[in-house]
Amino acid sequence: MITADSTTTGVGADLDRFNRYGYYMGAAFQIQDDVLNLVGDMARYGKEIGGDIAEGKRTLMLIHLLRACPDGTRERLREFLATPRRGRTATDVRWVFEQMQRHGSIEHARTTARVLAGAALREYGVVYGSLPASPDRDFLRDVILYMIERDL
Repeated sequence: MITADSTTTGVGADLDRFNRYGYYMGAAFQIQDDVLNLVGDMARYGKEIGGDIAEGKRTLMLIHLLRACPDGTRERLREFLATPRRGRTATDVRWVFEQMQRHGSIEHARTTARVLAGAALREYGVVYGSLPASPDRDFLRDVILYMIERDL
């Protein structure tokens, strides 16, 4: 048994590292999910493509776009975000998506998800690397790779 108190079991775990593993894995998953909301296949993804833009969801891609675009585009984007969802048109959503493509926001998010997954793999090695091989241990490693490679 792994506990935070090595005095009772003789085995210690660095819970901060375990938490980092989970944080990096979860953040990579969420960013990849947000990317799929923009570029995924609706039949495979099972959710509305572009729905996050229509909702005005503050994703990494949107944050990147706000920082990367010129002032005129930024002002139009702010107006879009200030408009209630029911007032946002498909043309508006398409324009935001095109801006994300033009300014590299989607690729930025993909890269960030890969970096976070790499950090999760590093923490996995520290947290679980000394444990005996097992299907459960392998699953915890493989789920990280699945999250950033998935297309649904």
